[in-house]
Amino acid sequence: MTDSTARSELTPDHLLSVYQALDRVQAIIEFELDGTVITANRKFLDTFGYELEEVAGKPHRIFCEPDYADSPEYAEFWRALAAGDLMEAEFKRLGKGGKEIWLQASYNPVLGTDGQPVKIVKFATDVTEAKLRNAEYEGKLAAIDRVQAVIEFELDGTIITANENFLDIFGYSLDEVVGQHHEMFCEPVYAESQAYAEFWEWLGRGEFDSGEFKRIGRDGAEVWLQASYNPIFDAEGRPFKVVKFASDITDEVQGRSRALLEMSTPATNIWSGVLFLPIVGIVDSRRSQDIMDKALSKIAETRAHTLMLDISGVGVVDTAVANHLIRVAKAAVLMGCQTIISGISPAIAQTIGDLGIDLGSIRTTSTIQAALREAIARSRDSRRQTVA
Repeated sequence: MTDSTARSELTPDHLLSVYQALDRVQAIIEFELDGTVITANRKFLDTFGYELEEVAGKPHRIFCEPDYADSPEYAEFWRALAAGDLMEAEFKRLGKGGKEIWLQASYNPVLGTDGQPVKIVKFATDVTEAKLRNAEYEGKLAAIDRVQAVIEFELDGTIITANENFLDIFGYSLDEVVGQHHEMFCEPVYAESQAYAEFWEWLGRGEFDSGEFKRIGRDGAEVWLQASYNPIFDAEGRPFKVVKFASDITDEVQGRSRALLEMSTPATNIWSGVLFLPIVGIVDSRRSQDIMDKALSKIAETRAHTLMLDISGVGVVDTAVANHLIRVAKAAVLMGCQTIISGISPAIAQTIGDLGIDLGSIRTTSTIQAALREAIARSRDSRRQTVA
């Protein structure tokens, strides 16, 4: 289409039909250059709660808060419009009775044949509901930000930003973490594991994850979080980032660990040469050392040839926990004591497999009963060899 053809289509009738279409969907009001109302359409009047006779001939300031209407900023606003400048933005206005109204609007100077402004036409859309909804949403986010540790990631785990609560927990500044990978908060063994790679693949697909997570702060400090990893979706329903909300439960977890240390069940001699050591709760480096000390001491005292280590009561088995448990079992083997780990679930088996841990001579079973049968059989074989 040529420019001349386009201009020929802009007939008065065509322009009128366009204006009528806008009149049906937009709030429209016309002003003199000094802001005096000339006329307004039905949609504008309904939005503000007035009839035409209540606004015609009145100044625009009747739709504004008094302090703003008396300000130099407001005077400059009308001076710019009278000079022919277009104004487009989101505006706060007042309806009848002081009702707060938010408009997405444009103030459009209309030019005369001499090219000078002759009046102002305002086209507006009422966005009050969306504005209030967003204000509520932002208020909730601000409340969360005050009490929760929050960090945002790209789908591959690269850090976008973090709030002060998160930074304070881990001992970093924002500049030190932005652009780094989430793995900086993890133990190296876990960060290099297949389970960790699958964790980010899971989140990248838009899946949610939550629970208790062990992480590492500045200078290797152990941090425990109650956290959720929440994929955020775009308008097409595709995940584009992950937001993590977390609470620091380090003191709580360490308190539980201390309580478990105090109530830990010692290794018990349940059969000739067979020790049974059930482990319940969270296993961290401190507790694993306590378990090892007690187990090795009992092995030396009883000259046991078999240690049954039951982990069915361990709530969370991640890479760190698996390493602690294997460390205890291998220490027993070094003392000549066959170790049988019972309570191996499919998830635990996968974690150990992902780590590539060589169990060596360590035996594993899914149940205590199976471990007990094997331990008793080993005890009988040992006695027969002694008699022979």
